[in-house]
Amino acid sequence: MDRKGEDFLIVSSHFANRTTSVFRCLLSAIIFTVFFIFSTFSAMAAESPNASEPLNGIKQTVKSIEENDFAKASIYFQQDKKWWTQNKQKIKNKSYDLAQKIDRQIAETSLGLATKDSEQAQAALHTLQGLIEDYRDGAYTDNQGNTKITLASYVEKLENTKKLIKQKDYGLAETQIQDLQKQWLTVEGDVVSQSQAAYDNTERDLMLLSAYIQDSETQTKTADVLTSMISTLKPFANTTYTWFDAALIPFREGLEALLIIATLLTFAKKANTKTAKNWIIGGTAVGLTTSFALGMVVAFWLSTLAFGQNNNLINGWSGVIASGMMLYVSYWLHSNADIKKWNGYVQSKSDQAISNGKMVSFALLAFLSIVREGLETVVFLIGMAGKMPQSELMAGILAGAGFLFIIAFLMLKFGVRLPLKPFFLASSGIVFYLCFKFMGSGIHSLQLAGVFPSTVREYLPSIPALSIYPSWYSFLPQLLFVIAGIVIILNNQLKRNTAKNIAA
Repeated sequence: MDRKGEDFLIVSSHFANRTTSVFRCLLSAIIFTVFFIFSTFSAMAAESPNASEPLNGIKQTVKSIEENDFAKASIYFQQDKKWWTQNKQKIKNKSYDLAQKIDRQIAETSLGLATKDSEQAQAALHTLQGLIEDYRDGAYTDNQGNTKITLASYVEKLENTKKLIKQKDYGLAETQIQDLQKQWLTVEGDVVSQSQAAYDNTERDLMLLSAYIQDSETQTKTADVLTSMISTLKPFANTTYTWFDAALIPFREGLEALLIIATLLTFAKKANTKTAKNWIIGGTAVGLTTSFALGMVVAFWLSTLAFGQNNNLINGWSGVIASGMMLYVSYWLHSNADIKKWNGYVQSKSDQAISNGKMVSFALLAFLSIVREGLETVVFLIGMAGKMPQSELMAGILAGAGFLFIIAFLMLKFGVRLPLKPFFLASSGIVFYLCFKFMGSGIHSLQLAGVFPSTVREYLPSIPALSIYPSWYSFLPQLLFVIAGIVIILNNQLKRNTAKNIAA
């Protein structure tokens, strides 16, 4: 084998070892997180009775009553009563009030079946079904007085707020709207797992509610926003979940963070800088661990309702800070798209290639990107824990993480093979897009947290999917980012043209 062939094998082996190292670290972090989530859900499942059995029995009982077959209805309902006898104490330990209500509806149903009063029996079964669904979804008042909320009860609260608007009781309506903003975190996982568009539109509408109710000239418009929210959310209020829904949560929430981290890792490879790669992986691993730890705190020591305001603050400030850092990274990537300039930069830096300051900033950017999306992912998945079989939930988590892992592998494997200029230009475009989006969504979260006023202007564009909201607080920074991006592109192009003219 000639000298060139040996050099190629050495370089290929070195690259393979470094790629393996990257994926070993990332895979270890993912496995660690999934393992603890699995352990958490196992404990949760062990504590709570399975609600699917009585709910199926209620459906069969109602069907038999509709067919006027009370003998068969009594047989089906007997199974529900058996389930209640076995699990009554567990539910009573969590909510004495709920246990009393279920007891009452079981007695009403039994009386209706005994007297063949179909109207009484069906009404009691309908109420019983709602109570068990509330218990399954975690919407119960426990014996310490703490309350949770489901999407169905959230929609009901929207309807009650709309009634207050029609009655022109704007003071009480404003209080209700503040509660709706705080309670959104409790139910948003039910929405985002079914429809990203519905989730984005509701996020926008929550800000519109706050803005309209505080202005005497626009208070009547609040009813229209509430009507829109009700029609958007109501179809998802009683949906069931599958492994695919659970897979979408980590995939949707993690994709944007993955794009940032994969871009940084690919850049570190092109710069031939092992230290920078380790900093980025370290920031990612710490971000995953922090997200999981905070998620556990919310699940077991706080409630999502109590955490709602803090979550908006975390999302808001992490989004704004990450956006500022990404703007610089985007500028830096675009500026180094010139091959001669990049080669000179790498050679001047020798083996280091990236300054210590940039390494720390890359690690911090990876950390913020993960924390911003990771915390909501864990909270969403915990919220789904009681709404599907545990095996399906874990299969969904593994599938979602697996899809992300495949995308990361392809990006790192083929991204490093891209020609230098296209890689830098494409990467700078992706990072700038995420910078634009993070800034809009970050300020929007801060508005929901009350840091900035929720003032809106109807003449401004509203595209929630791109985190563009009709408020100058979020739209102006995004507009300035776009102007800055255009100026940078024109300036770099002017420099290249000048350099070419001088060389000619």
